[in-house]
Amino acid sequence: MRVPQRGRAILRRLSPHTPAPAFRPGDFLLTRSDAGLARILGWACASELNHAALIVDPLGSVVEATPTFFGHSRAFRLATISDYLRAGKPCWIGYVELREGTRQDVIAYAQHLLRNSGPITHTGRVWLALHAAFGVAPRAWTARSPLLLPLHRFFERHVIVLREEHCFSSGELVARALERGGFMWNGDPASVTPADLFARYHHEEAPVHLKGPRVTSIARTAHARHAAPRPSTGATASITPFVPRGTNGATALADAPRDDVESRTGVRALMQVGILMAAGLAVIGVMEELYRLAVPES
Repeated sequence: MRVPQRGRAILRRLSPHTPAPAFRPGDFLLTRSDAGLARILGWACASELNHAALIVDPLGSVVEATPTFFGHSRAFRLATISDYLRAGKPCWIGYVELREGTRQDVIAYAQHLLRNSGPITHTGRVWLALHAAFGVAPRAWTARSPLLLPLHRFFERHVIVLREEHCFSSGELVARALERGGFMWNGDPASVTPADLFARYHHEEAPVHLKGPRVTSIARTAHARHAAPRPSTGATASITPFVPRGTNGATALADAPRDDVESRTGVRALMQVGILMAAGLAVIGVMEELYRLAVPES
């Protein structure tokens, strides 16, 4: 996703084995949830990170869009970062740079949604699932194959947003809150996902490699250890930073690159997009027919 330079953040992963630090309200959390709506969003954007939330106090309380498909009646709820750490979920903190004097506005927006949002209906959850299938999945899956880049650019320009009013996905909640602090997005914030936030703001720390003369002989190595130090007259060892090749979405969570992700072909991705669109059209048709039966014409 194209994001302008206005609005910067840096991601750092929390370790479950170290004491939790004091958090800064206005920053955001990226994590993984096993709840139904979060799993659908994670599948749609092909990412291990499927959930986002906004930090609202130094203890790590977060306001989040309800990630469950059933069981919770409100659109937004209060949780804590420690809940996800205790469950063994990866937790990444996005430390954001906000426009001066706007951090409280970011927090107040999330708290306003928490206090004033009404109950989310089953229809609202269905629309969020359809948004993931038709607004997120085509854009995410076509980006994974060079053969489908023209189709990906089409989906980037024509974003489909399907949801009830004030019923946001987790990524949209964070994006709209950060807008109050000066963040600007190229496109509708409804298209921002946890995977987009991770890909935009996560940067690998570059290790440093020292290059020097190679000593292949064991005798020369031992002699170098015991010899008196001499002033250097030749070229000194150079420090060459290693530039990482980058990551694709949330694959940086793995210890090594995933070959199965890299080996996906364009044909397979195109078939997946076609299946998604056909299934969605069928669901919409069924919903329209049920609505006609439930509401007789006057």
